[in-house]
Amino acid sequence: MPIIEITSFEASEALLVNPSLFSMVLDIVSTAEGFISAYGGLQVEDKKTAYLSLTWESMECYKKAVANPRYPEMATKLSAAIVGKPDTLTYNFVEFRKDHTPSFDAPVTEFCTMQLKEGRKAEEFEAVIEPMHNAIATAGFSGFHPPPTYGDFVGKSGHFLVTSGWDSAKDHHAARNNTTKPWVDKIHEIVEVVSLVHVDFHKCI
Repeated sequence: MPIIEITSFEASEALLVNPSLFSMVLDIVSTAEGFISAYGGLQVEDKKTAYLSLTWESMECYKKAVANPRYPEMATKLSAAIVGKPDTLTYNFVEFRKDHTPSFDAPVTEFCTMQLKEGRKAEEFEAVIEPMHNAIATAGFSGFHPPPTYGDFVGKSGHFLVTSGWDSAKDHHAARNNTTKPWVDKIHEIVEVVSLVHVDFHKCI
């Protein structure tokens, strides 16, 4: 499966006014070997945290792109979109188990970061999350864009990113009913929820 590079940062006033800045900073990586697509958007909850996601065929392709002499130009352009300096950004990489694009192409994308509780194993998480996602996908929730998926954070054992697509964050919250509660309770026995946000992603390239 492809590798998804994800970074988040406080959006500058320039980016808030002109979201096309997302696309403007990507002209360098868009021609890199193994680059597939890019999504950018703001967190629904605070309306100021920006998310930028780049999809690569492999981690090797990403490393080759970073080694390109022109790559620092991207950081220079990115400085107009963020509050702070580009070299302070934290980049995470996720390898999803299934195609993530239905979630990212939806009007709103759920990002739920989870971490195994002490003594728990990834196999236990997988044994619950798969049937849970199957149940959610067939429940007929209003505003839902199936299928949901999840992935492993590269280099962070026991950390997972769960994602699903919705028409709105309200639709996601409304789906927390008797159908999902038993599954959510089981998941919470195995993992801690580190963060849960929604992002209004738009495809940049």
